[in-house]
Amino acid sequence: NKPSSFQVTGVFSGFSQALTGQTVGSQILTVIPPSLGYGSTGAGTSVPPNATLIFVVDILGIAK
Repeated sequence: NKPSSFQVTGVFSGFSQALTGQTVGSQILTVIPPSLGYGSTGAGTSVPPNATLIFVVDILGIAK
């Protein structure tokens, strides 16, 4: 529930694709299939294999 800063490069492709080109002030709902997320391996204990990922992202600013 607090703002976070992150880059859209170096993350899984579905997240990068969903956010690239979006504008400040946008609220983005992303539903990322396993093939564009962590796939059959998952991510440690927090994301199981073949998980569909859902994010709501409010874009508050863009660093250049």
